[in-house]
Amino acid sequence: MADKVDKLGSLPVCVGALEEHPNFSRFSAAELKALSGHCVLKALPGGKVLFNEGEQGQAMFIVKKGSIKILKMGYLGETVIGEVNVGEFFGEMAVIDGSPRMATARAAVETELLELSADAYAKLQKDNPQTAVKIMDLLLRLLTQRLRSVTVKMLKKTTK
Repeated sequence: MADKVDKLGSLPVCVGALEEHPNFSRFSAAELKALSGHCVLKALPGGKVLFNEGEQGQAMFIVKKGSIKILKMGYLGETVIGEVNVGEFFGEMAVIDGSPRMATARAAVETELLELSADAYAKLQKDNPQTAVKIMDLLLRLLTQRLRSVTVKMLKKTTK
């Protein structure tokens, strides 16, 4: 990560976007700094595809600025199945189990991301296990929320 710092001069710029987000309320400034130190900043213009469904995944992403549309291809074309906003994760299955991408990710607008590769996460586990555990706890909460949401949608369709 670049050595740029926020207005206070104490934390990398990329941490500022995360400090304010509820997903990171349980992280100390030192933990956010440790996380950002293992990430790579990636910028995408609006409309640019980050990855395509079926590609082998090597990293997960945190939206720093902008938003990402998650798309699924079907016989009628692309369907937006979700949108990922500032402070939210996506692509985490690639880091957890190394599986191919389940959907396509495209920048909805000009977007900045923090990329955490599987290798960088493994290094974070060694260098700062407490931060790595907090990341995994956060991912478990987010995945549980997504599973509940999908379950509710499925139940609504079957009860119509």
